[in-house]
Amino acid sequence: METQQAQVETQIDVVAVDSLSPYDHKRLDKDIKYNAPFSYRYFRIIGWFCLAATFVSLVLGAVVNLRLLLGSAAPESLGTYNRIANVISYFSALPLPLFLIANFTVILQNRKNYKNLIYFYSILVAGVYLAFIFVYYHYVVLAIMRTDNVSFLEARARSIESFAALGLQNGLVVNVFVDLLSCVFIMFFIEYEPKKYFQGRKIILFRLMVLIPIFYQIASATILGLLGLNSMYGFLYNFSVPPEILPLLGKKPIGMIAAFVVICLYVKFDKKRYLKKGGTLEGYEEYAKTNRHSFRFSLMMALTFLIVAVVDLIVVLVPTLIKIQGIANPDDALLYATVYIGELMNFTLGKSVCLLLVIPLCLLYSYIKQHKNPKLDKFIPIGGIALIAFAIIETLFFAIFF
Repeated sequence: METQQAQVETQIDVVAVDSLSPYDHKRLDKDIKYNAPFSYRYFRIIGWFCLAATFVSLVLGAVVNLRLLLGSAAPESLGTYNRIANVISYFSALPLPLFLIANFTVILQNRKNYKNLIYFYSILVAGVYLAFIFVYYHYVVLAIMRTDNVSFLEARARSIESFAALGLQNGLVVNVFVDLLSCVFIMFFIEYEPKKYFQGRKIILFRLMVLIPIFYQIASATILGLLGLNSMYGFLYNFSVPPEILPLLGKKPIGMIAAFVVICLYVKFDKKRYLKKGGTLEGYEEYAKTNRHSFRFSLMMALTFLIVAVVDLIVVLVPTLIKIQGIANPDDALLYATVYIGELMNFTLGKSVCLLLVIPLCLLYSYIKQHKNPKLDKFIPIGGIALIAFAIIETLFFAIFF
């Protein structure tokens, strides 16, 4: 029996090998040995630590400014805290691209199960949204109700006015999962092949739906920009949105969304190019699991990030240089350039330059690397949120009492 079974398995292997084309063998034979060490899980963990560091920087900076206004501490010690906050703030550039790469990997590895991906990230979006609403109503609005002895609606209106006057509303856009859910939908509309609806030429309508999450991100960036201008010029310019909208806004820079779209299109057309050159579907499925294809994908991603970062830098620098032409005083020119760059960055322009920092990590990243227990991934966001809460509480305690 064992001999017969071995013969059957050998025949199956022969058929499988014979079904591959010469181009398949060209891509599959003699795979490279390099296997990048980092997986999507490591990128997520690093991203959460960087995000916690971002909140530490924000809270520490806010407390420093508050104590400086109240005169409750010496300027020398507050200056030290402020320098620490500035150093830690450098980590704020890393979470978004790291989460973007990790999210894209999960999408690639679960392309046949978009339903679960959409459900999973929708739950995370809803969870952060409800947590935000609870904290805002329970602590901010309720505190104003008790302090000013007003109704709930009046306290809510005063909270909006206060946050707008202080220019803090853009800091309340905290739901990073909105961006990740948008990325899932972008990949879904680009890559997924509908089984029942949108058949034939109607597939074009399905593909065009990718504009919905893209325009949503553009609209979010626009609102963020207007809130940022309110933060800079609150004495001249007044713009605010209901607090219920803030945790529904995306915060990814437009350049990163563009990079994600390019990567999605690469995945879509890489398969078509492979088949056009003589490969088979079976061969491509196997080729996609090789170290060669993984490293090639990493190189493409690194190159995409490089181009997007450079273009984003040019988009900010060129208008700035044009604006400061004719300003003779170097100090005035520098001040004007700094302010103008700040205005553009409110609309997320220039913020994708941080992708340059991620390029080295891309070359150490493998999208084919999987883990034995993927269910552990569900606990990473919980641990990340707990880490952020702990970091905020400890930072507040340290900054206030020391």
